[in-house]
Amino acid sequence: MNMKSDAEHIRKTIDKLFKDAGYTVPELLIYIETLEKNHEQLALQMNKMKLDSVRKASAAAGMNSRLKDALRE
Repeated sequence: MNMKSDAEHIRKTIDKLFKDAGYTVPELLIYIETLEKNHEQLALQMNKMKLDSVRKASAAAGMNSRLKDALRE
């Protein structure tokens, strides 16, 4: 699913509805754009947090194996 094309499709549909109704609500389009920006920011933050989590887990596993090696000796 491509979010950009879906958002564009929704925006075009809203524009068509506005034209058919004979009036516009610019606040609605601003709200949609704000939601899209927030979604992108949250997706980037989530990816960053996932990478940090994987890095911390691998670092902890590495320390555990080093500690085990030291205890064996």
